[in-house]
Amino acid sequence: MAEIEEIPLDAVEAPEAVPEVEERAARAQSAHIQEVDVPAPKKRGRPPGVKNKAKAPPAPKPKAKRKAYVPPSPAESSSGEDTPPPRARRPARHTPEPLDRRALAADVLGLLQEQRMSRGVARKNHYASWFQNM
Repeated sequence: MAEIEEIPLDAVEAPEAVPEVEERAARAQSAHIQEVDVPAPKKRGRPPGVKNKAKAPPAPKPKAKRKAYVPPSPAESSSGEDTPPPRARRPARHTPEPLDRRALAADVLGLLQEQRMSRGVARKNHYASWFQNM
């Protein structure tokens, strides 16, 4: 094995400067300076001043459940009458009559024709008013 040469700490002699070592040290310092000049990374999250995101629609509310009608037992009723309990009134369901599509289409076309005719007459009257004073 190679012997290790001991150098005392109190040695007054400065080691000789090696040009390669100085160049490496200079490169390391310049690289360190370049690393410091790098801007800080962007912050996380949305930047200030950006429009708000659309909020999610609210969750639908649960519907209230209807209570089932339980007729009172005869023992609970205080009156001795045999009348049935009053029935809840429901609105009568109206079934729409079947539409005659041809008649409906004819009515719509008649309305559109009348509208167009009235616009034409109004336009003619407007233009005719320009020449009444001549």
